[in-house]
Amino acid sequence: MKTKILVTFALSGLLFISCNSGTSKENKTEREHIEMTPGTVNEEHAMLGVKGSCEMCKDRIEKAAKSVENVTFASWDMEKQELHLNFDPDKTSIETISKAIAAAGHDTDKDKAPDEVYNALPACCKYREP
Repeated sequence: MKTKILVTFALSGLLFISCNSGTSKENKTEREHIEMTPGTVNEEHAMLGVKGSCEMCKDRIEKAAKSVENVTFASWDMEKQELHLNFDPDKTSIETISKAIAAAGHDTDKDKAPDEVYNALPACCKYREP
């Protein structure tokens, strides 16, 4: 009798583990898809030219963009020097986002970073021609 109970628990445990391992991958894919799609009805996608030169720039640019309230997604493409954004246009604007990025030291299509902020960037982050 004890053997039957132990076998039942062991099989149940294996079944539980195998079921959960399959759904975890599906849930991860679903979560990634949700994070990349607009979260509100009024959310829109925009692109903004932003100058930079390295991975540190990428982190700084994305962090500055995401610091603006109602920006839900920001991803900077180093090769294209382009920032992809999702935000609620009823609550913020591309101009506000651009100013935040410029304040962090990166020129955009709309705003130039203050010289004192740009000059304080690490040497690898300098993108302006001398």
